[in-house]
Amino acid sequence: MENTPQYYFGLAKNKIREEAIALHQKRYQEVGFFKEGEKDPYEQDSLYFIAQETSINQVVGVTRLIFKPIGQLPTMKNFKIYDLNYGRLMKLKENSYVEISAFTKLPKHEVGVHLIRTIFHYSNQNGITHWIACIDERVFRYLNRIFSSIFKEIGVPKIYLGSLTVPCVVDLQEAIKQIKEQRPTLYTFLMESDKQVMEVLR
Repeated sequence: MENTPQYYFGLAKNKIREEAIALHQKRYQEVGFFKEGEKDPYEQDSLYFIAQETSINQVVGVTRLIFKPIGQLPTMKNFKIYDLNYGRLMKLKENSYVEISAFTKLPKHEVGVHLIRTIFHYSNQNGITHWIACIDERVFRYLNRIFSSIFKEIGVPKIYLGSLTVPCVVDLQEAIKQIKEQRPTLYTFLMESDKQVMEVLR
């Protein structure tokens, strides 16, 4: 009988941040989103969050939050946002929004839901009320199946980084109410406090 992998989830700093960036670049190159040697313009404005398999001390999943003025976020710059959504987003308070990006993992490591919980906890603790994102259409559908359709389309989908991509937003306050009503087990999981969630150092 195989041992079930154990993971740490948290905010990556120091050397482990470099590993998170390397995993993001490697996975995106493999699927053609990045060209080899291409510089990521958002790296310095991002916090990286990782899943680390403890038995091999390896980063196996990553996502990040990009902190920039709302008009400079990738989704806002690269997609046609519907007028009503654009107006609402532009009224958000400074430091109350981030862009989710670089959501990827190594095969056979089912850590995506835990990564979402990790950034949810960070956002909740730091006054972030909205996530903006542009997500591959297949991943967009997958996340909405799991999370009760909390990722709301805000603009015109288009081919971006090599695949059909949907611009979207998550209003965290509304999302958590919706999940509580429609997915109570998931709500309990998301709200659980996890001492491993906030910071991973090496």
